[in-house]
Amino acid sequence: MYSKHTEIFGILGYPLGHTLSPWIHNTLFQLSGYDGVYLVFENQHWKEIGLRPLMELGVRGVSVTIPYKEWAYSQANIVCEASKTMGSSNTLLFRDGIEAVNTDGTGAVRSILQANPNLLDPHQEKQILVLGSGGSAKGILFAIAESLQKNAKKGKIQRKVNILARNEAATKEILFSLGNPEWLGVTTKETSMEEAENYDLIIHTTPVGMKGFSGEPLLNSDFFTKKHTLFDIVYNPLETELVKQAKKKKAKIIPGYHMLLYQGIRQFELFTNIQTKQKWIRKVESILFKQLKNRS
Repeated sequence: MYSKHTEIFGILGYPLGHTLSPWIHNTLFQLSGYDGVYLVFENQHWKEIGLRPLMELGVRGVSVTIPYKEWAYSQANIVCEASKTMGSSNTLLFRDGIEAVNTDGTGAVRSILQANPNLLDPHQEKQILVLGSGGSAKGILFAIAESLQKNAKKGKIQRKVNILARNEAATKEILFSLGNPEWLGVTTKETSMEEAENYDLIIHTTPVGMKGFSGEPLLNSDFFTKKHTLFDIVYNPLETELVKQAKKKKAKIIPGYHMLLYQGIRQFELFTNIQTKQKWIRKVESILFKQLKNRS
């Protein structure tokens, strides 16, 4: 039931035929009793159309997906630190002007902390391996940096993070944008394989393994052991080949769709100023899992 007081939100991008965001937000509106509706704003020409028509419609905020994240950032007059560092935003709030926020990295960090808080303990000697150097890797590394710095005693971060990627220029850009911290470095496939036992968390951020996307994985399957945790952010299919191989070696798995879940939950909190309850999260997670299973 909608009324003249119902607040309008939505997702902006193209194509959006398979977006799961309406399931997340409309379920949360229902569970929280918030008078809101979340719609799909699919168009190839948002750069030409601009945001004014949405604002005149009374839209209060939007999620932004490819290929408009960089453009969305450029439209805002208030931007969060993550957006500024990454030059892209996945959330726009229409309040006093246009506020840009990026919840991708915070969604990833929340997924990791839910699985095992020790995986982001800045005083652990084990290392983190990030596969890829694209926008997702950049957002996740920014959020990891925030988490490590926040929890480090006397500012000293012992835990090392290494990037394994093919794009050298993009990797250098990430290092530069994060201020070339001592705890962040670059590695090769050969070195990673040799030093596999030094790692406890592996975060895969490339599209390899995604439905309809082929390519050579950055790691060999014999890298994994039961001492590793793999977080592959690909969620369609529910289990990529990399996840299947890691599971065979008894590695722990953080489901890729958890990043989608928690970045959406953070967006909901920004849209509504309501703190999400754990039982709502469990409900949304079960709906997401069901939807993804049906699509696999």
